[in-house]
Amino acid sequence: MKYDNIEYQSYLLKHARKQNKGASGQDSERQKTYRAEWAFQARVPNPTFKSIEDAQKYAKKIYKSKTWQKLWSENVQKDVMTILRSTPKIVAKQRNSGRGTSGWTNGYSVTLDTMCGLNVYTLLHELAHCLGNMHHGRSFRKTVLSLVSRFMGRDAAKVLKEEFKKQKLACGEERKPMTFEQWKASRDRMAKIREKLNNG
Repeated sequence: MKYDNIEYQSYLLKHARKQNKGASGQDSERQKTYRAEWAFQARVPNPTFKSIEDAQKYAKKIYKSKTWQKLWSENVQKDVMTILRSTPKIVAKQRNSGRGTSGWTNGYSVTLDTMCGLNVYTLLHELAHCLGNMHHGRSFRKTVLSLVSRFMGRDAAKVLKEEFKKQKLACGEERKPMTFEQWKASRDRMAKIREKLNNG
């Protein structure tokens, strides 16, 4: 029974990792997420900012919204450090070349390349990271879809979701793990099948 409990705990850990890849360990869905986002940006209008100051003003508008407040409070319950990330500062990349990343964040501030990152979607992408998603897994995609729906429109969010699905990236609710009894019954059933195959 003790061994069964240890094995079940191992199953729960593996299940959690599968539901939100990147939250722990390698950010394995990053490239697929980028591909979906590039396709999305080619299909919808993506308003630009005239300056980093304009991007900061827009960010302040986001922080005052009910959508941001809801997402922020939900993440505070999961990660208390989110309290320090309620209003990330928007800053300009020191060397703007238009090459490499158009933006990045450490969770507390957002850095934008003024050559290619001064647009609404890049800002929303980085702010989704600041809400407790320092990866590109399921919870990141759910968060960025909520932000896009509010600040770029529902039609834009629908297009982004379509592109995520084309890359086989989940963005809905996480699947619940099996109960101990369900897991044990499934394991025992598979053991019987393997035994039958070996003896067959």
